Amino acid sequence: DKQFGKVQLFFPHENPIASVETQIKPYKTYTLQRAYKGETYFWGLLPQQGDTLQFNFEPPVVLKGYLFRSGNVEHPSDRLYNTTVEILPVHPISKLPSQQQGKYRTTDDDYVIVGEFDDMGVAEGSIDTNLGEIQSLRLSVHIDSENWAILSE
Repeated sequence: DKQFGKVQLFFPHENPIASVETQIKPYKTYTLQRAYKGETYFWGLLPQQGDTLQFNFEPPVVLKGYLFRSGNVEHPSDRLYNTTVEILPVHPISKLPSQQQGKYRTTDDDYVIVGEFDDMGVAEGSIDTNLGEIQSLRLSVHIDSENWAILSE
């Protein structure tokens, strides 16, 4: 078997239709677009504070959850550190009843912070469907990285 001993370096999924963008320069052809399509993984050079990886859903979608895995077995330290997962609902959080608004942390540009990457480079969680349709999801980097970053799932 030609595949014996080979390790899977990325895990493709069927994602909603979206355009993607990032300020993080990709290494060779390991682009965010190709990773989102399930063709390969994203491998970016030195993420810096303020960089984002953004997924704009066309049309907006109801998301129940998310899973992002950074790093891989060949490059375990190439992962996202101090990075949050944020969503932009079609209807601003300010339109929710006031008792619901208080349970969400938001950014200055109205994104709702729904999670963050852990020490193992994984971000996984559920999204409250009361937030309705989501027009954008982004990963926001909050610290300069000394390593490159791989988004493998």
